[in-house]
Amino acid sequence: MAEATPVDGPFRISVERIPAGVTLDVSPFIEALLLSLVTDHADALADILGEQADARPYDGHRAESLLVEQLLDEVSTRIPVYGQQCLALAESIRAAAGLRGAA
Repeated sequence: MAEATPVDGPFRISVERIPAGVTLDVSPFIEALLLSLVTDHADALADILGEQADARPYDGHRAESLLVEQLLDEVSTRIPVYGQQCLALAESIRAAAGLRGAA
């Protein structure tokens, strides 16, 4: 199936039609996020893994949940899309999904 790349930076976003709609490929963003995690936040990841490895009865709370929340506060989970690329992304999704413009 054809793929369009309406967003070329700062992170490429590609749109591909699938039978029930579309997929958005955000691989460049995920790659940057993973690199940030292993290079800038390795200690936090080790702490989370350490909490998961501790053998203790489950009391309804996961000890590592707070650590995960703290890590998410430190890393960006938002993909910026600027200017005309916003319209291009919307149009690409609309076209791939086979939708017509709003009435």
